[in-house]
Amino acid sequence: MIDRLSTFLSRLPPFGGSVSRIIVEENQTQMFYRKKRRYFWLIKIWIIGISVLVVTSNLKNILPSLSQRKIIWDSQIFKMALLIFFLHFLLTILWEFFHSHYSPIEKWKLEKLLRGFTEESDLLRQHDSTFHQTKSVKWFYSKVKGQIKITLKTGGHLSYNMENDIPRRLQGYLIKETENDWIIEDKYIDSGEIVVIFSHEPDERIFIDDLSKLKQSNEINIPLTKKLTWTTHQPMGLIVGPTGSGKTSLLKALIVSFLANNPKNKIFTIDGKASFLSIAMKRVGKVATDGQSALDLTAELCQVMKERYAEINADIDSEKDCTHAELFKQGTILLVADELLALVGEMQASDKLLKPAERLYPQFYANLMNLIVKGRQSSISVIVSGQMLPASILPTESRDSIGLRIALGRLSQQQAQEIFSLGLKDLPRGDYSDYGGLIWLDGLNWELPRAFKSIYYDDEKLPFKKTLSKFSDSQGGGSPQA
Repeated sequence: MIDRLSTFLSRLPPFGGSVSRIIVEENQTQMFYRKKRRYFWLIKIWIIGISVLVVTSNLKNILPSLSQRKIIWDSQIFKMALLIFFLHFLLTILWEFFHSHYSPIEKWKLEKLLRGFTEESDLLRQHDSTFHQTKSVKWFYSKVKGQIKITLKTGGHLSYNMENDIPRRLQGYLIKETENDWIIEDKYIDSGEIVVIFSHEPDERIFIDDLSKLKQSNEINIPLTKKLTWTTHQPMGLIVGPTGSGKTSLLKALIVSFLANNPKNKIFTIDGKASFLSIAMKRVGKVATDGQSALDLTAELCQVMKERYAEINADIDSEKDCTHAELFKQGTILLVADELLALVGEMQASDKLLKPAERLYPQFYANLMNLIVKGRQSSISVIVSGQMLPASILPTESRDSIGLRIALGRLSQQQAQEIFSLGLKDLPRGDYSDYGGLIWLDGLNWELPRAFKSIYYDDEKLPFKKTLSKFSDSQGGGSPQA
């Protein structure tokens, strides 16, 4: 009884605070029947009570009525009771409206929706007819900063497959019943709880068309969409996409945003196809386009990383556990390795003519893996990109150290496994028609990648080569003006 009262009060301001809860142990038909009987008995009690009150209040009028041969009675109590009845009737209608699918108060609307979903999804089903026990589920829900957090406590009577399918089915049900957008921002299952976080505002693509609007930061802080940001929590990146998928535009946006982040940031480039990117990037840093120069460049970065670690660990008594950029404010180094497959293919072909000790690819691979695995604390980030990057080029174990993974365009089963370590059927749907794809950001408690709209880089307003030249001219003197 106390639990039911506290559950009811949690849905009423100001008692419940931010989190409301309901216990569902009946289906809609049972609830309707119980509510019908309740209203029937309330009306019956009201009629009897009013009749008794009217009669008792008019006992004094019996003798005058007999003597005057006309009915004399006091209608004040009856009028008052009728007014109370209509007020109660009006409040009941308002209560039902505000707890219906049409309620303008989302928390109250959710109560009706969650009860409906519980029945439609058969969450109270008796799985074994030999047991006739009452099963129930508890829902907790709240709305904070435009996000709706819904938690389901099943009580342990749902199967594993059914628990995993609840978020998808709940989303479909809410969309069907409300005809609104319900975007799953996050979901996870933990200790008997199924937690789904929704929002009504879909994520939006951002446009790079004005240098003055780009963020400045001591460390990496680059918006990827309106809601997602690339930070030092995911210092290593992987971008895969076929021709025409928006990969080059995304790389341009990341490069320009990185240079705008901090005037002390430095950038190195490896371009396996020696294409447009290699020509443009010579304006702001060293560029490698063949096996030997790529090996030399990664060896130089490994030496820089070693020196930065020496600076970080110079004070052996220091309790600080932070990155080089945090400690010394010298900026971040970014290595962009584009079209890595083409470069590796060239290196492996030339290695066949060399002795094992002189082969380039094993040395290059060792340097690259060293930077990916150990670069974060020394404030060295790596972005590897290409039309495809099979496991033979970038093994799965090294991809576990890559916190930012973006796949543009449609994926094959093999690519889904290599990039996200998931089967194609397990990935969410992405809109691939408009430079879209999927994204994974580590450290955000995501269970699955999310749909992603690639950044749009406006070449007309910010010509790439000209913009890089501005950064080169302004090094040491702040970000260039648009």
